[in-house]
Amino acid sequence: MRTIAGVLLTCAVVTVLFVMKNGVPVWGAPHPKDVASITVTWAEGGEQTCTDPEKIGLAVKLINSLSFQPFTPPPESSVQAGPDVTITYTLQDGQELSAGANWITGWWKGEPRALKEPDRFVRLAEGIFPQK
Repeated sequence: MRTIAGVLLTCAVVTVLFVMKNGVPVWGAPHPKDVASITVTWAEGGEQTCTDPEKIGLAVKLINSLSFQPFTPPPESSVQAGPDVTITYTLQDGQELSAGANWITGWWKGEPRALKEPDRFVRLAEGIFPQK
């Protein structure tokens, strides 16, 4: 029993430290093989659709940069401004998931949350999917 209690306590401490350092990761990201296409939409008006497996894989990995600060509401002004970039993932079965962010707030499946690393998602999206 002491060994089990020690292991559980260690797991709890490691989890808390991970969340404090990295934020809460996004759950429910699709597997790249399940995504038929992606559509990247910029607030300034640009939009591009990709079916290239390499770009789809990068877009799915981009979801991992949406780590949220636990128990921290996003600023109301940032939520009202909306995302600067939105990536819509169209799955093989027709279902759509969306991820987006501006410089402070991230959106996953339509819910705004305060980002742990505020500008990471937008900067990575700018590098992978430059505006045309």
